Amino acid sequence: MRNAGAEVFSCAVCGARLSVPVREVRPPAEDEAWTPLDSPVDPCPPRMAPGSFARDPEPGRIAWGPAPKRWRAPRAGHGPGVDLLLSPGDLVGTTKIRGRWGGCCGPGGHEGPNLACAGCGAEVGLWTGDCYTWLEVVLNGRLVSRSPAV
Repeated sequence: MRNAGAEVFSCAVCGARLSVPVREVRPPAEDEAWTPLDSPVDPCPPRMAPGSFARDPEPGRIAWGPAPKRWRAPRAGHGPGVDLLLSPGDLVGTTKIRGRWGGCCGPGGHEGPNLACAGCGAEVGLWTGDCYTWLEVVLNGRLVSRSPAV
């Protein structure tokens, strides 16, 4: 089976798929991931390798705001403080939130969550990739569920 051991993330509000199949790995240490300021000539690689995800080693660093009204219980999500790191290329089924994509060279993440579920509009993630940030996607652990890839 091609995707044995891989998982996919979905919106815990409406069930829409949010990622391609990914495998859990340890998060990279801070000194293993770099930003464009470290090497302004080279493009910044994503903090997470394609096809992988990790639990955010800095839980609570993102203020997510309240959950959508139609979201009932955290049974499908991971719960507060269990945010998930992915490579931007592993996302599917998300849209940019207008007005929250600001930064000088890419999205800085200062305006709050900037990725919404394309199915229901729930604010499911934050994409950063400015010149002083890691290139990463952080999914809100309360609003995503994970299941085995089929």
